[in-house]
Amino acid sequence: MQDTIGSWPPDREVFFRPLTPLRPIFQGDVFTEVPHVKAQAADRPGGEPKLHVERRTVMALAYPCEMYERGVLSMVQTVAVVREARKVGLPDDWSGGFAACPLPSLFADGVLWAADFRALCGVDRSFLAHTNRIATLSEIGWAYLRQRLSLYFARVTQHLDDLQQAGRATWDETEMWEQWNTLGRDPAGYQAWLDTPDPNIGFSRRRALDRGMRHLVASTLMVEG
Repeated sequence: MQDTIGSWPPDREVFFRPLTPLRPIFQGDVFTEVPHVKAQAADRPGGEPKLHVERRTVMALAYPCEMYERGVLSMVQTVAVVREARKVGLPDDWSGGFAACPLPSLFADGVLWAADFRALCGVDRSFLAHTNRIATLSEIGWAYLRQRLSLYFARVTQHLDDLQQAGRATWDETEMWEQWNTLGRDPAGYQAWLDTPDPNIGFSRRRALDRGMRHLVASTLMVEG
């Protein structure tokens, strides 16, 4: 799983970005005290399963454009349980254990943690809030997550460089949304602003981001709201 970007395996400072309440909820964010539901039937499919609800640390898994509807978090969000990496068979060098995404020193404790893709459930959006978010991925950390998701669900290994390039417009959009919030503007209004045609650009700001024109869109952000 080693690739051309950075050292192997990456440390906490590389994998995560500084946490701020102004950053929109994003794929790969980690939250505490989220109810996780699991069904147990003791291998008896004819019987009614017993449902167990536990408050767990989880990672949000939906792709950013699927997490939101018109700038507001969708009602149901998919999450994966976070466990110590050794519990999902993932050693410190990240070899094997492809059913999980490594989270180096998640709690700044020197311990390797992991998001377990085998333990998924849907939760109400209210449980994913800035107040209980404890970590958010860096751009390279986000690429590592998508690499692991691709490997687990499709058994395809994607290069980190390609994943960063493919996700660049989405990453820039979210970075700019954070800047929008920093300016004190209504978070719910950002997506409409992004979709508005800009006469100085010649088309919508979202289309400009898709074309790699981040700096041009950023300049309009500073003068318009």
